[in-house]
Amino acid sequence: MSLLHDASGRIRWIAIVAVAGLIAGLSAAWWYSRPQPAPVASTPEAGAGMPDDAIHRGLGAAADDSAAIKARWVDDVPGFDLSELDPPRREIFVRFANAERCTCGCGYTLAACRAYDPSCEVSAPRVQTLLDSVRAGRITSAAGVRRRPG
Repeated sequence: MSLLHDASGRIRWIAIVAVAGLIAGLSAAWWYSRPQPAPVASTPEAGAGMPDDAIHRGLGAAADDSAAIKARWVDDVPGFDLSELDPPRREIFVRFANAERCTCGCGYTLAACRAYDPSCEVSAPRVQTLLDSVRAGRITSAAGVRRRPG
């Protein structure tokens, strides 16, 4: 009798686990097959009742403009005297300064960070190191580095 009781007890637990698995599977199937909510239309009529629709569109345009501003070409890096560099070395320095990003988190190139945030404590030493490297001849080519727009 005890052997029969053990077998039927195991069978009962196996049946409970199987039913629970079946319910979980059906629930997952229902969840993934349900209709998705319709996307909000971006027409003026749809946004007329939502005042912050214009704000979101404006912020999107500002983000695009911000990226362009942060990558803007800067010929003169404020706070650094480039007059002692001959034209080829000056070009190498300016190209690198306009290609490398500042690591302070501002998103500007080194040259733009110095132009728009002269108080940045991160870009000043990096620009000085770049200038010293170009001046000493450790950087002699700007091949593959961002070119001056134009």
